[in-house]
Amino acid sequence: MKNIMKQYLAMMIGCCLFLPIMFGCNQHHENNFNDAASISFADDLPVNPLLAKVITTTIYPADSIMCTLYANEIAWMYASLHHDFNYPKGSELYEVTWRQKPDSVWFGANIPKEIIMVECLTFIDAELPTYDSYSGDPLKKDVFHNSDHFTKRIKEIVSQRMAVSP
Repeated sequence: MKNIMKQYLAMMIGCCLFLPIMFGCNQHHENNFNDAASISFADDLPVNPLLAKVITTTIYPADSIMCTLYANEIAWMYASLHHDFNYPKGSELYEVTWRQKPDSVWFGANIPKEIIMVECLTFIDAELPTYDSYSGDPLKKDVFHNSDHFTKRIKEIVSQRMAVSP
């Protein structure tokens, strides 16, 4: 009886060690690059904001949307040292908004699906920054006839604080 118990215990330990390795993770993902959520050559953006530094990320689960605020070096350094929103001349902020989809590799996680919109703020002087937005597939520059819309968006984008990480 002791011999059977030892064999049973060895088999249980073996299952606990090897089954998660064999079946627990999706090992068949050769390319994890998310092309649909990236900037393409067909887009009209003057720069690729995804290459800039991240200031913060916002998730809207009810709408299945996520946003990331990127910044050039000048804006990122300013945001990391100051708690006001008076970005200096030469600062650039990019708010990128994506639809979300379930991640096929990590159960329960969501990842960007495709870009909905990119909003660009450029600080040329002490006045309000210039505002441009790009949407569609491929991303094309939007034309606005309502200045209240982009004044509101400028205030919303600029008021975001840098995320603190340990």
